[in-house]
Amino acid sequence: MISLEEFASKEIREYLKSNYHVFRPEDTVSEVLGKLDPEKHYEAIVRENNKIGFVTIRDMLSVVQPFNTKIGDYPGDRWNVFGVVSPNYTVLELVEILVENKIRATPVAEEGRLKGFICQLDLVEGLAEVNELEKEQVKDVAELPLIKMEANEKIAEARRIMLDRGFSHIPVVREGKLVGIVTAKDIVTRFIKPIGATTTGDLIGKKVPRFVGELKDIMDKNPVTVGPDASISEAVNKMIRRQTSAIIQLTNEGLPIAIITPRELLSVVLRFRGKDEMPVYITGLTDIGNFVERAIVEEKIRRVMTRASKIHPHLAEISIHIQTSNIEGNRSRYEITTNVITKATNERFAFKNEGWDIINIFDKVSETLDRMMTESKHQPRKLSDTQKRIRYALRERPGF
Repeated sequence: MISLEEFASKEIREYLKSNYHVFRPEDTVSEVLGKLDPEKHYEAIVRENNKIGFVTIRDMLSVVQPFNTKIGDYPGDRWNVFGVVSPNYTVLELVEILVENKIRATPVAEEGRLKGFICQLDLVEGLAEVNELEKEQVKDVAELPLIKMEANEKIAEARRIMLDRGFSHIPVVREGKLVGIVTAKDIVTRFIKPIGATTTGDLIGKKVPRFVGELKDIMDKNPVTVGPDASISEAVNKMIRRQTSAIIQLTNEGLPIAIITPRELLSVVLRFRGKDEMPVYITGLTDIGNFVERAIVEEKIRRVMTRASKIHPHLAEISIHIQTSNIEGNRSRYEITTNVITKATNERFAFKNEGWDIINIFDKVSETLDRMMTESKHQPRKLSDTQKRIRYALRERPGF
C-alpha cells in the first residue's frame, strides 16, 4: 500500500495502455465499433497525418447511419484533437489535464513515437493501492445534483439529454427507487451496429431505427451501488471489479442521491496541487502541425518551467508565443517569443528565437531561458513610500 501523495507523484507510464487500434477519419462508425469492443474500451484513437485525438462511445450517439458515417465527416462532433503527454508525467499532472478539460483519456508519446493512451479508469486502478482512502467518504466527492429518469421514459429522450448535457450515464428509477442505469454504451450497442454484426435482412447503409423504446428495455438492471456512508476505497474497488465507469450512491431506503465516476474519485489527487504555482501561458501551440513535435515542445516547456519555479521564486509569470507561417511549400517557419515577468517590481524580459525546425528552436529557447534564470542576479527591490501608496491606490481602483 502507498500514500495518496506517493500515488500523485508516480509516473504514468505504469498505467499506459499499449494494446490499441489507430483509426483514420475515413473509417466508418461501424468499422470502429467492430474493433473497439464497447465492453472493454470506451475510446478509440483517431489519427490524420499530424493530428491525433479520440472518438468515444458517447460521441457516436448522434450517428443515425453507422455504415455510411465516417469518423471525419464532422470532426468537431465525431473526434476531438488533443495534445499528447509523456510517460514521465506524474499522476497529478495527468489528472489535472483530464479533470480540468473534462476528457476521459489522452494519447501518450515518447521520443517522437505514439506509445498508447491512458484513461481515467486506468488511474482508478492505482487508487486501489492508497490505504488512507478507507477513511474518506465517497459522498465528499460525489457528483451533485443527480439527473435521473423514470423507467418508462423514452430512450430517445435519454439520448438527447446525454448529447445536450455531456452525460454518459443516467440512473433509472421507478417511484423514486433505483431500478437500473442506462449508459451511452447501452444505446450505441443497441441501435448502432458494427460491421460484422448485421443479420439476415439488414441492409448496409439503411438508417437504424430512431432510438425507439423505453429505458426499461435497455437498462442495466444490476447497477453498481454504494451506501450513504461508503468510503472512497469501497467505491474504487467496486468500480475496478465490475469494470464500470459509474457507481450510484443510495440512501438507506434505496433512493439514488449521487453518481460517482472516475473523474470524481481521481479528484482527491488534486489536493496536492501547488498553491502558488507560477503561471505559464503558451499561445500558438495548436498551430504546430505534427502532434509528436507538439508533445516534445510541451514536455520541454514543462520541465524548464518546473525547474524555474523552484530555483527562481522571484519570477511571477512566463508567457511563450509561437507564430507559425508557411513560406516554402509544406514547410513551416516558426518565431518563438518568450516573455518573463518578475514579482514585486513587475519588470519584463523578452527574447526571440526563429527557424524551420521547431524542436531545435525550442532547444535554444530552453537553453536561453534556463541560462537567463540561472545567471540572473535580479532581486526584488524595495519600494519607496510613494511607490507603495501608488500601488495600493491602483489595487483599490475598480478593474485592478
